[in-house]
Amino acid sequence: MEVLVLSFLKVLYLTAILFCVASFNLKATANETNFGIDLGYGFVDIGADDTAQTIANLSGSTVTASYDTGAWFGRIYGDYKISDSTYIDVGFFMTGDVSATYTLSGATATESYSANGVDIAAVIKENDKEGLFFKGGMHSSTIDGNANVTISGTTYAAQATASGIGFLAGGGYDYEDGSRAGISFYSNLGGDSAADMWLVYYGFKF
Repeated sequence: MEVLVLSFLKVLYLTAILFCVASFNLKATANETNFGIDLGYGFVDIGADDTAQTIANLSGSTVTASYDTGAWFGRIYGDYKISDSTYIDVGFFMTGDVSATYTLSGATATESYSANGVDIAAVIKENDKEGLFFKGGMHSSTIDGNANVTISGTTYAAQATASGIGFLAGGGYDYEDGSRAGISFYSNLGGDSAADMWLVYYGFKF
């Protein structure tokens, strides 16, 4: 809960900054502020194969691993027009759990991770109504991790959290009806240099 509260406060802080920036643009009008929601799937490699090999090396046993390659992704955002083709985009995002299970003689271990955070980016659009767009910026995100190890019927649980910043880049296509399709790359989720995510999404602007 504390992580979500901090992320919400970051959204409010970034939104306040953007409204201040927009106030200096004399051409800005209420019709030049849009809000939207994106839903999609994020592809993440949590290094399950490497973890399985590490467990095998430490235990001297054969280890089998089954794992997810990604999870659902959701994002709400607002974009603010700076010029005819340039916007500032700020949003809040979160993912579902990405999990892995490791099995060896007499024991099993599971791990799962989810992420949430805020992002801000400059967006270059081909056209206000319909056309290509490109974006680049940064994010501040948190990864929540949970692990369970079961040995001879007894389960031991652990939790961990990591936070940090990274860059983002992407592009896509805006349709005249207000819908949008795109792909984005988020680096270093939770500040972890090994935690990168490719995202494919579809969304709507209001």
